[in-house]
Amino acid sequence: MQGNEKTDHMPSCEIIKNYPLKERTTIKTGGRALYFANASTIAEVQELLFFASESQLLFLIIGNGSNVLFSDEDFRGVVICLSGSLREITFDDDGRTVTAGAGASLMRLGNEIARRGILGCAYMAVIPGTVGGAVRINAGTLEEGDIKDHFLSALVLNPETGVISELGRDFMEFAYRESVLSRSHKIILQATFKLPQQENPFIEKAQKIVSDLLAVRKAKQPANQKNFGSTFKRPIPGNPPGWYLERVGMKGVRVGGAMVAEEHANWILNVDNATSSDVKKLIAIGQKRVFEEYGIHLRREVIYLPEDTEEWT
Repeated sequence: MQGNEKTDHMPSCEIIKNYPLKERTTIKTGGRALYFANASTIAEVQELLFFASESQLLFLIIGNGSNVLFSDEDFRGVVICLSGSLREITFDDDGRTVTAGAGASLMRLGNEIARRGILGCAYMAVIPGTVGGAVRINAGTLEEGDIKDHFLSALVLNPETGVISELGRDFMEFAYRESVLSRSHKIILQATFKLPQQENPFIEKAQKIVSDLLAVRKAKQPANQKNFGSTFKRPIPGNPPGWYLERVGMKGVRVGGAMVAEEHANWILNVDNATSSDVKKLIAIGQKRVFEEYGIHLRREVIYLPEDTEEWT
């Protein structure tokens, strides 16, 4: 632990005080966390949750911070980042399944599958974020598929009871960018996926599919890396959110240091030391314009922390 405070129940892993959360998000905004720690094992996650409970502090679990927006206000709690063994990827011997820690990169998982010549999982290799976050929101692409298409089970920790259980596909209630865990404090520790079965590996073909899909997506996305990807979910039924946002003139709209990308209206960029407040104002403007013009309320894909979690069950 860095700092002067000590408690009777300190976790074995290092805890950093007053950690700048913008360092852990892709859009680079947010206040500070009272405590921050990397948890490299399930045991360390449990220790940190016990520490938070004993200290009467809230906690948040994060992965790569690619679809989250931390408040500008300091978070008076514990932020836990999954690392170490919780980022490992293991293929079974017969090539039928793969198990990945919740902190593992989804893009890395997709690329590992493609390198084995397995077709059908290219969408994983082009979506930033972690396996845990991807399972939670049923991440995917319109072109290639969703997590639900290959999901078998997940190891999940209930922070209120400390119980770890295995949840199968039937329990997850997958829908478009949602699952039963989307609005839950339960912590995904690892997930297992069923791999498409084929007689022969198609290494070159699998890698080319990934490369082509990535090229198509990159051509539509802004060069500025300070963003959190798509801001809004696609209305069902309806057009992609960028379609509506572009038609109501959101491209290039700016609030403070945050700006809607010229390349794609569903992306918000940090162009000049933006605050999370700047980003939220842009999001509200886009929602208001689209609702007034089309009667559609765009739902956020990005998660506000800690605000959204206060409503989770």
